[in-house]
Formats: sequence, C-alpha cells, structure tokens
Amino acid sequence: MQDTQNIRDQRMVKISKVGIKEVSHPLFFYDRDEKESAALPSTGVFSFFVELPAEKKGTHMSRFPSILYEFAPYFNLKKFEHMAHEINEKLQSDTAFIETKFTYFYEKFAPVSKTRGLTDIKVALKIKAKKNSKNTETQLTLQIPVTSLCPCSKAISENGAHSQRSHMTLSLWNPKLSIKECIEVAEKAASCAIYPVLKRVDEKFVTEKAYNTPRFVEDLVREAAIQLKEKNCALRFEVSAENFESIHNHNAWAMVKSDDL
Repeated sequence: MQDTQNIRDQRMVKISKVGIKEVSHPLFFYDRDEKESAALPSTGVFSFFVELPAEKKGTHMSRFPSILYEFAPYFNLKKFEHMAHEINEKLQSDTAFIETKFTYFYEKFAPVSKTRGLTDIKVALKIKAKKNSKNTETQLTLQIPVTSLCPCSKAISENGAHSQRSHMTLSLWNPKLSIKECIEVAEKAASCAIYPVLKRVDEKFVTEKAYNTPRFVEDLVREAAIQLKEKNCALRFEVSAENFESIHNHNAWAMVKSDDL
C-alpha cells in the first residue's frame, strides 16, 4: 500500500514537533533504588512528538502508541529515556520528545504510632532524545504536599498560629536524586510533613512540630534550595512553593532557581 507520509513535501518547512497528545495508559513506576515489585499501580497521560524534516510530508502516528505498549507497564526513569531513543529509531527521526504526568503512590508511616497508609505526589516528566547521542535532556518535576505555619502569626499571637497545606514543586534537570530523596528535601524544608493516617498521638506530634518550625513561603524554597545544592552542587533545579492560605482568599507563592545560589 502507498506510504503517503514518506512522500516528499515540496513546501520545505521543517516542523519542530509533531505527534500525539493525551494518551492514557496504566503504569507502575519504581524509584531509582527500587525494584519493579515495589511499584504501585497508577495511570499516566502521555504525549509523544518528533522533529519532522522539511522534505518529509508526515510522521508515522500509529507507531507512538505501539512503542508505548511495548515498553509499558513498568517504568523507571532510565526506561522512559530508553523509550525516547526507541522512538527515534522506529520513526527514523533526529529528535524525539516524551511528556508524561502521573500520580506516584508510596507507603508512609505515621510519625509516632507508625500506622501505615498510602500517600501520593504528582510527577511530570519531559524527555528529549537526539538520534546521535546516548544521553537525553530530562526534566523531572514533583509536586509534594507539606504543612507550613506562619512565623508572623506565631510571633504576634498569644495562643496558636495559622497553618495551611502547601505544595512544594521541585523541578530537576537530568536528576541524580531519587524521588524519595526529593520528598525528604521538601518535608525537611517545611514546618511539618503530611501523613495519610494520623492517630491522636500523631496529631499532637505534627501540631507541635509545625508550631516549633514556623516557615514563610520564602523559607520553604530557600531551605529546599540549600539542601539540593548541598546534595549536588552541579544540579540544575527550580523550587517553588504555594501556600493555600487559611486566613486569606489568595495563595502565597515563591520560587528559587539553582542559579540564584
């Protein structure tokens, strides 16, 4: 049958990205030091693109989901990067792009009672692979929920202080840290961690921990940035934090880049 995509295009306009978007597929993601058996089920939403040369009429769209099916459902970061190189080979392209978002579940213990439960963070990946390079450009973004307690509120109040849930977003380029290490960075920077299950002894602990560790939104990003720099001085990153203010109808936000340190 005629392969229309391979017909020469006379307009000679290169297309920077062409492909498919919003493909949902089940996945099991396991962290840097984990085995496949440790992964918990989730659903990923994928987008795949390639760079199309000016003389080529079209790309082979059907090959994207076929490659995903071959690689799924178990993934770690290296396997995602390998899939990007496979796209270049199967679609005969010079540059391939993968974007995906999914929820990463993991087991977490309450701080005092050690009661177990499942919690989650949001993960986003962007991967760019060149045909003639074994390396990739990989951006890993994690959205991690934490607790923050306002230092000003504590300083001016005779009793108590307002606190709120916050989202810390860590974006790392070509990351050398595991997801668990990034979670630890965010939770250490915060007033307190967030837990899926709390007994009364645990609730007492987290309340007092937050009260004794007040943090502005500025503190969250500075503390996390310092930790990341200490872990890997060459790491490129961005850290942002958003506080869902409990006494305002707006949110507080801040960001630090690795170049700022």
